[in-house]
Amino acid sequence: MPSDVPPLRLVGHRRFVGFEPHQVVTFLNQTLKAYGLVFGVRMVPGGYELSVYDAEHPDEPDAP
Repeated sequence: MPSDVPPLRLVGHRRFVGFEPHQVVTFLNQTLKAYGLVFGVRMVPGGYELSVYDAEHPDEPDAP
C-alpha cells in the first residue's frame, strides 16, 4: 500500500523484560543525547513521573 508519508528513521531499539523505568530512561538518554535531550524519572504517589529536558537551550522558559 503506497503512502505519501516517508517512513520514520529508527534511532534506537531495545527490548525490556518487565517495566524498569530507570532502564528505559538510561536507554533514552544514551540514544537521544546527540539531540540535546535529557530524561529523568522519579517515583510519585501512584506511579512514576517522566521528565524531558532540553540540554541545548537551558535558558529558555519551560514548556507547559
